[in-house]
Amino acid sequence: MKIKPIYWIALALAIALGIAVCDGLRIRDKYSISIGNYQAALDASKKDGAALTLRIGEMQKIVGQANKEIAERDKAIGHLTNTIGQKDGDLTQLVQKMHRLEANGDLPAQVANLKEQIAVWSSKFTLAQAVIAEKDKIISAWAAKYDAQVTISESWKAKYDAECRLLQLATQGWKSAEGKLRWTRVMSNIKSGLIVGALGYIGYSALKGTSK
Repeated sequence: MKIKPIYWIALALAIALGIAVCDGLRIRDKYSISIGNYQAALDASKKDGAALTLRIGEMQKIVGQANKEIAERDKAIGHLTNTIGQKDGDLTQLVQKMHRLEANGDLPAQVANLKEQIAVWSSKFTLAQAVIAEKDKIISAWAAKYDAQVTISESWKAKYDAECRLLQLATQGWKSAEGKLRWTRVMSNIKSGLIVGALGYIGYSALKGTSK
């Protein structure tokens, strides 16, 4: 029995359609996975990004407070240093006065002068301790500022890494979408081939029938 051409056409197109369908299912699965991965990463990025933005804001406040603390302590140290300078001036005057008192042989006045010098030295010691305390506070403020800036840097890096991950997944999704579009075009061509083949055979059969 002779097989009609339409059957050969149908068989060829059916095989091509089967291959295309299997390939299409694989492409659609790949596309769905890519889109799912991207959406999951996007949701996680939004959530983590909000937390990182909040953390960065908090750390920036700490940096601002540390800068304010450092400025205030620097100002306090300046005042203390000026006061120490004034004490040095007072001490110089007392020493000069002591020389005059020694020349005059005024012992009671010399004793009183020495007491004043001791008081000045005691005041300078207290002021120097205050300067050290202020510098300790500055060191503490700098440490807090450093830690906050490290956290800020790490947070920005985490946000950058998340954006890189999203870009990578978006690229994968785009490639999967391109494959899905290619598969859609193949399916469209196959369907068009089926229609053209069928119409051609119908037309051929019609012409053959009229020629008899």
